[in-house]
Amino acid sequence: MVTVRDWRTSQRYIRIGHNKAVKNYFQTVKRGTTRESLRNSLLITSFDSADQMLIKMQYFNQYLSGVKSETVPLIPEFWNMRVGSDRPQLVVAFRPKNRSNEPKNKASKWALTIPHFDATGTQTNIQKKLKLIPEYEKGNYQGTLTLKDNSKLIIYAKNIIEAERFIKKIVTSNLINKKYLDKTNYDIKVGKIKGNYQEIRVTPTYAKYFSTGQKNLQPDWVSFIE
Repeated sequence: MVTVRDWRTSQRYIRIGHNKAVKNYFQTVKRGTTRESLRNSLLITSFDSADQMLIKMQYFNQYLSGVKSETVPLIPEFWNMRVGSDRPQLVVAFRPKNRSNEPKNKASKWALTIPHFDATGTQTNIQKKLKLIPEYEKGNYQGTLTLKDNSKLIIYAKNIIEAERFIKKIVTSNLINKKYLDKTNYDIKVGKIKGNYQEIRVTPTYAKYFSTGQKNLQPDWVSFIE
């Protein structure tokens, strides 16, 4: 059994070793660039949980193995209320919205999954679609859009209005394959959930597309949004 004290000691050595490797690899980055933001997001802090540490280490290893896109690992969701997990999914990363006088160096901390993202067209057209994904105010109101196959778009927003606004923006921007939507009555439900969730404005940073959902965790493509 690993005690709390043992874990803290291990965590410290893991953090030191990992951060040293990250800083060595990115030692020539320029201020205000995407690579600087990537480096900062990969550094482990003393406040990171074990899961956060693992994600940062896994991505850094993946990045060194030849992944060209400068992204943080995202994986498609599995919806417990339906059979199968092979639905096409776009997984979008969000970070805190910077103020006008702040550099863009905040790490992406949240992910949101858009089921049946309409990935038809050229990469240029897809990039235009990604630009339509809106910023939003996070909070403890869960908004859920249920599609015809019972897959779901779920968002945690500041209030009912914000949750509905975000979901309707996704729908009206034609980001979801239309054959999975009810054209006359979108099934949107919003309710307050227990807990004290931070209310903060977040903005999309990058996305990964999985054409077969969890059947293959290697994304078809990765694209920056900012």
